Amino acid sequence: MNEKVLIISITDQDSDPRIIRQNEFLKDSYDIYCCGIKNTFIPKEKFIRVNSINNTPVSKIITGTLKLSGLYDYAERYALSTKLRIDHSGKLPEFDLVIANDFDTLALAFRIFKTKKVLADFHEYAPSEFEDKLYWKYVHKKFVIHQCRKYFPGLNAVTTVCKSIADKYETEFGKRPVVITNASGYQNLNPGPVKDRIRIIHHGAAISSRRIELMIETAMLLDDRFTLDLMLVPNEMNYYMKLKDMIAGNNRIKIIEPVSYKDIIPFCNSYDIGMFILPPANFNYESALPNKFFEFVQSRLAIVTGPSKEMSDYIDKFDLGIHSKTFDPADTAREINELSDEQIMNFKNNSHKYSKELSAEKNKIILNDLVKNILSD
Repeated sequence: MNEKVLIISITDQDSDPRIIRQNEFLKDSYDIYCCGIKNTFIPKEKFIRVNSINNTPVSKIITGTLKLSGLYDYAERYALSTKLRIDHSGKLPEFDLVIANDFDTLALAFRIFKTKKVLADFHEYAPSEFEDKLYWKYVHKKFVIHQCRKYFPGLNAVTTVCKSIADKYETEFGKRPVVITNASGYQNLNPGPVKDRIRIIHHGAAISSRRIELMIETAMLLDDRFTLDLMLVPNEMNYYMKLKDMIAGNNRIKIIEPVSYKDIIPFCNSYDIGMFILPPANFNYESALPNKFFEFVQSRLAIVTGPSKEMSDYIDKFDLGIHSKTFDPADTAREINELSDEQIMNFKNNSHKYSKELSAEKNKIILNDLVKNILSD
C-alpha cells in the first residue's frame, strides 16, 4: 500500500494553487489526504476539515496578552483550542508524512497529527508576512519567530518559493529550504498577435498593502494604444470600492469579474502584457515571485514589473519583458510607452519559447525526490 501523506493548509484548498500542485505532484505515488477549510478535489473520506474560527474581541485580547507576556506555548494551545479545530469524527489515520503549509500549520502537524515526519512548505518568509501592520510587528512577530525556532529542528525538510526567502530562513533558523517555485502547469497555448490596442492585464486580490493604485496611476499615463484590465478578488471591500472610484469615467481602465482559478491562464492569453507592480511594503513583497508571474508566462504574455529582485532576475534571464527602475508610476509609464509592438511581440514569443522550462514539471520532480528521500530515511 502507498504511504499516506497529509497536506495541511488553513485555506480554501480549491483556490490555493500551491496546495493543488502538491496534490497533483504526489497523487500518483502516494495515498493523499488533505486538511483545510475546503477541498473538493479529493474524495470526501480523505478530507479533514479544519474550522478556522474568527477571533472575537475577547479572544484577541487573551491571545495578544499571552504573546506580549512571552507565554508562547500557552498562546499556541489557546489557538488550537479556540481558533483551529479539527472537524473529524472517529480515529484519525496514521500518516507517514505531513506536509505543513505555512507556519500556522506547524502546531497542527506536531500536536494534533503527531506524525514523526514533517515537511514544511513556507509560501512566505513567515516572520515578515504582515510586518507592515502594527499588531503583527509589535505583538505577533515574536510569536512567529518562537514557533519557527521551536519546530524547525524537528522538520525533516523545508521548502519555499524563491532563493531570497530560502536565504533568509537559512540565516535566521539554520536550515536551508529547497526552492520549489510557484510555477504553473504547462499549457499548450500560442501567443496572439499585437493589435492596435495593446491589452494589459493584472489579476489578484484587492489588498491595500499591494498598492494596486500605482498600476492605475501608471495606466493613466500611458498612450492611448494601451488599456488595463484589473481582474480583482475583493478581499478588502473598502479598498476595492476605492479602486473602482479611482477609475470611474476612464474608458481605458476597468475592473473585471474574476474567472475561476483553472481558467485564468487561457483567459489571459487574449492579452498582450501581464503587469504586477508590487512596492516592497515588507520583506515578502520585496522578494515576491508569485503564482501570477508564472501564469503570465503560460498565458504567453510580455511581463511588466517594478524593480522587485526575484521577478526582475527572471525577466532579465529569459528576456520576458521589462522591470522599471523605480516604483514611481511616471517612471514605469515612460518605459512602457517606449515599447514598440515588435518588442512586445518578442517578449510574448520568449514566454512561449520558455513556457516548458518555466512550468511546474521541474518542481514535480524536486518534490517527489524530496518526499521519497524523507520516507526512505
